[in-house]
Amino acid sequence: MQKLLAMSLVLLICGGLVFIGTNNSNTQPQQISDIQEPNPTPLALELEVVTKPNSNPSAPDPAEQMVVIERTDWKLDQPLRTQLTRLKNRADQGELQAAYVLAMNLRFCASAALNEADLEARLQQAYDYKDDGLAITNIKERYEFCAGINQQQRNEFYAYLETAAKAGYVPAQEEMATITPEQFMKLAGETELEREAYIQKRDDFIRQQLLLLESASQHGSIPALITLSNMHHSQNYGEHGRAKSYAFNLLILELADDNELQSRYSWFVQRRQSELTPEQIEQAHTLSEQWLARIKANGTLYLP
Repeated sequence: MQKLLAMSLVLLICGGLVFIGTNNSNTQPQQISDIQEPNPTPLALELEVVTKPNSNPSAPDPAEQMVVIERTDWKLDQPLRTQLTRLKNRADQGELQAAYVLAMNLRFCASAALNEADLEARLQQAYDYKDDGLAITNIKERYEFCAGINQQQRNEFYAYLETAAKAGYVPAQEEMATITPEQFMKLAGETELEREAYIQKRDDFIRQQLLLLESASQHGSIPALITLSNMHHSQNYGEHGRAKSYAFNLLILELADDNELQSRYSWFVQRRQSELTPEQIEQAHTLSEQWLARIKANGTLYLP
């Protein structure tokens, strides 16, 4: 009997050592992804290393922990000329919402008829193409809304939009992504630059777009995340494009409450898995978790 008790004691001690050894192996620090979050100076979006949280099935959905921000209804109910001075004064005093509203209305007018002759030409073209009555009504209404605003004033939309975007106004940051490099070069009056200077100016603009989109996405902008996913999937915007796109798709799935978006990006995630190595997928998950931590810390959500 004594021998049996002694053998049992030895087995218990050995089992305890194995258990301790197993637990210690789980305390090793995780490997940090080599896909680093951008550090977009001067926006100062440095990201701390965030360790992977423990899974908790009862934890609330991240979207439920954030404030959904309603976007400003920028379309004015009166002709722009009647409110242009007021909006300019407010924008020049640093009101970001006023700068955004002014920019959006000026951009809306950028493609409107400038004068009656221009209006008649556009209406005639619509008639020739047998456009329906709605298209003709829109041409007339846009002309009336924008009457009295010259082309130079209309082109000023970019300056106000850029000001609001750089100051951190998320809807303006989202809108900046809709401007093509060619449109920017034309607005900047730089279309006649020498080739190298043209490319440098264009690429600087694209880099600025990326920084603004990253800022918007880290404040919970799903449209910004969608744009970033599309841009990086093209692999024209730096290294690890496909892995970054995959990470943004994971974030969209985490934050979106729209069934159509959920279905679309679930399919994207499944499809992208075949394009990535296991290591890239792991890196993408790490990046997604880091960005989600920053989004939750900022506490805001901008739905599509």
